[in-house]
Amino acid sequence: MFLSLALSAVLAQSDAAAAPTVPVEMSAADRSAAAAEKAAAAAQLAAEAAMRIADAVAGPLPGTAAAAAAADKKKDVWIGNVGVGLTFITGNSQTLTVTGSAAADRKWEKWALGIRANGAYGLANPDTNATANSSITARRAVGTVRLDRTLGDSFAALFGLVGSEFDHMKNIESRSIGELGAGLTFFNKKEGDLEKFYLRLDLAMRAGYETRFQYFPEPATVTDYGIVILAPRAAITLRWSFSKDVRITEELEFVPFLLAPTLGRLLINNNTKLSARLTENLSLNTAVLVNFDSMPPQGADGLTRKETDVALTVGLEANF
Repeated sequence: MFLSLALSAVLAQSDAAAAPTVPVEMSAADRSAAAAEKAAAAAQLAAEAAMRIADAVAGPLPGTAAAAAAADKKKDVWIGNVGVGLTFITGNSQTLTVTGSAAADRKWEKWALGIRANGAYGLANPDTNATANSSITARRAVGTVRLDRTLGDSFAALFGLVGSEFDHMKNIESRSIGELGAGLTFFNKKEGDLEKFYLRLDLAMRAGYETRFQYFPEPATVTDYGIVILAPRAAITLRWSFSKDVRITEELEFVPFLLAPTLGRLLINNNTKLSARLTENLSLNTAVLVNFDSMPPQGADGLTRKETDVALTVGLEANF
């Protein structure tokens, strides 16, 4: 009998283990709580997606790591401009003068590279009824490459510069130069991406070599064909934006020569430019360029080369 009772108990337990478990039906309150939890999770995901879209449109907030990374990426690109000016007169006389300029800059970390070039070419025929050939009124060009290394908090920088130029109207066949110096930035005020006010002083020592030859009106030699240049240079660069569309730029430099036979010679170059933006990438420019040379090379024809040249140009400038 005891054996029969034990066998019956084992069989009962086996049947209970084999029987399927019947789920307990959730109450209405539990179903409402679960639905509310799912709705809250969906709302959070939607809010996060909306924030990502807003951040992509507005850009990173100022002062954040993302903003700094975006600014660094923006600095690591080339920016610059190309300008051209044209003057043409016809009728009883004919005059054609073309001026051009180009600039490109790139900055990364503590370094900055700047490339500059400008020039002019002019022809004139004072009498269109005459058979004489037109005379050249301008033939000059200059190009420079400058590398800066910022020190500390960007107030001071060391720079090196190399350049070459010619001005055949002033008997300058060629002039090649190299400079080492320091730049001191006194003001660099910005409002967002707009540069409101910028003022820099450059102090440098220049070395180079100049060759001279008379091209006009007749080819002839010039006394002291080649001279060695050793001269300090002081220069001021100023940029002032009245608004995002109007800006004035001033570049002024003084270069006194220290070696014979041009000891005491002084070069003063001044370029004043007013820019008015027409479109996002196109500006209308008016510039006054003044070049003073206290000892211009004199030709063998007895004609005296004047000390001061002044050029007024109006043209268009494309920014990139």
